[in-house]
Amino acid sequence: MVGSSSDSDSDVEVQLVIPATQPSVPLSIDKGRAWSPSRPSSDEEAEEGPNPILSKELPSYPQPSGYEPSQLSTFRPIRDFNFYELSADEVSAMVPQNKTLALSIDPEETLALLGTYALTILRGSVSILGVTLSASKVIHHVFAPRSAPIPILRCVASDVHANFNIHSLPPRVRNPHGGAVVAIQSLDTGIEGLGRVCRVFDGVFEPSRWQRSSSEVILSGVNLVAHSTRDVQPFVLPASWSIALDAAAADPPSLSEDPTPLSVYVVKGPKKSGKSTFARTLLNRLLVRFQRVAYLECDVGQSEFTPGGLVALNILDSPIFGPPFTHPSLPYRANYVGATSPRSSPAQYLAAIQALLETYKLEVQTSMPDDESTGTRVTDVVPLVVNTMGWTKGLGADLNAKVDELAQPTHIFEIIGPEEKGWPTAPPTHGASYNEPTPSKASEYTLEAGPTGSTNTHFNAIDQRNLNILSYFHAIFPSTFTSPLAPLRQITATKWDTSLPLCARYPYEVDWGQAFDQVILVGAGYEDVIPLEIANVLNGAIVGLVECEPGTGDPTYPNPSDVLQLPYTQGKQPPMPSSSTCHGLALIRGISPSSPHMHILTPVPPAVLARCRVIVKGELELPIWGMLDFRDANEGVACVEKGRVPYLQWGKGEGLGGERRRVRRNLMRKAQM
Repeated sequence: MVGSSSDSDSDVEVQLVIPATQPSVPLSIDKGRAWSPSRPSSDEEAEEGPNPILSKELPSYPQPSGYEPSQLSTFRPIRDFNFYELSADEVSAMVPQNKTLALSIDPEETLALLGTYALTILRGSVSILGVTLSASKVIHHVFAPRSAPIPILRCVASDVHANFNIHSLPPRVRNPHGGAVVAIQSLDTGIEGLGRVCRVFDGVFEPSRWQRSSSEVILSGVNLVAHSTRDVQPFVLPASWSIALDAAAADPPSLSEDPTPLSVYVVKGPKKSGKSTFARTLLNRLLVRFQRVAYLECDVGQSEFTPGGLVALNILDSPIFGPPFTHPSLPYRANYVGATSPRSSPAQYLAAIQALLETYKLEVQTSMPDDESTGTRVTDVVPLVVNTMGWTKGLGADLNAKVDELAQPTHIFEIIGPEEKGWPTAPPTHGASYNEPTPSKASEYTLEAGPTGSTNTHFNAIDQRNLNILSYFHAIFPSTFTSPLAPLRQITATKWDTSLPLCARYPYEVDWGQAFDQVILVGAGYEDVIPLEIANVLNGAIVGLVECEPGTGDPTYPNPSDVLQLPYTQGKQPPMPSSSTCHGLALIRGISPSSPHMHILTPVPPAVLARCRVIVKGELELPIWGMLDFRDANEGVACVEKGRVPYLQWGKGEGLGGERRRVRRNLMRKAQM
């Protein structure tokens, strides 16, 4: 519960509503000044310590020490005792033919692996990234780069109902009492090549120079890490997260009329608080119980399964073990906002979320049982996880409150993170008005922020966003599915092709007069673009590929006498989210000045691409890394020398508009004083 007062000297108290035995102690956070930094400060104010208006009460959980050097792996490989290289005959009965290691892990033993690998649980149970996996025939793909907290495999107690006879172990493999046996295989996906494309992430799946002395190569592309360093930190699950996840994923009381209630989980929190990490962990926890889980991405800046700029509804049927750039997916439904923030189009943003929530309730929430499913997972109900954006001040707080109202959550997880300087925290409200909050029937959980030391400071949010976009354009998606339930299946990239830069890949050549009905621009200032300049605007742009329902679109008919005119109408509104969906993004690599043709790069399968008759250009742009040619040692592009490459300039810009624009967004409104 949250209590607040309008008095400046009152405290804001935040209490955990989940069961907890730990005593609560006040945690004072130095928030700095509680007003606009533009207001002059006095010497007395500069000498003040922690701000007295902000005092949070959080449970006295033991703080994780992920930022301190610590031992990550207690497992020590000893050949033919707990470390076995299996032969082809031994492997054939358990996992696909490939070089395979079998590891016998004793109870409570830990194992930290850096790289990409396929994990199969042969005996017992293992905890990884907050999820417990038991012995099964499922092969889990694990991506553990240095740019994110690496997963720690820990042997845990097995479920009493677990089947111990799924795999027949070779006689020489030791099966420790109460322990676990896992199979590790190399994972050849080509994702390591993204480091050539975006040099900031070069070698993130390999130990750094500080890590090489404490790591050991156990398999091609897989390194055992013994200790943490300043650029390799483990994934740490805070105690409050564990309690909340256990409560959310627990089986509800048995009710004859509603044995499996419909659940909507909303995750909220400020930037850099671990909100997306918690949402991903919650998703994995729910997939242990449910055959499928829906995931509504409302954070257009740091999206989990798609590039930025999309409000997307994804359907997941297997856990996700890796940061966002390792699992780009084709959404079930999506709407293109075209920016990394809904600041310029809040109404379109809310309309997109409302349309996706209606799609979930009508098409996804309850589904027919899956005949192909095995085990005890629930198949007739699909819960929903809603990941809200980290903009929790001003307009962002209003938009998040509206998302709560639209989603009608059954569970709300709110992370209390470090506050931005100069902006006091507004009390959470669940109604449309701040003065008359509507009582919520949802179970509310107030959580501590993720450990600050568990994130790698070498990679900021912009780097991660750029890598997500480049990973998407180099990804290879499955093109066909044989199952009749394919629309409710997860469509995630399985390989990446980084053999060529984007400037050298073969594009689709598209006749825009035949392929597209509309070209639409969205975002601040785009309503001023005249038709004569539309080709220049689209050249080298990232666009959304939109499919409209038949009869709902209003095609634009260009002048038949001008075959080079694109179907563009100045100031035209974007398609209605309720009658359209964005299947993905495309890069318009070039537009012909003498014919109605353009070159398009997109990972969207051709069968889906043919249905996209509308392209929408927003504020999203291709990162500079995507414009370069990593094959040229002299920094040229496509055999063009460095100084003559169009659209690119090395060094400081010159002329009017050459400097980076500085925008102040730290001025408070009068009502927020």
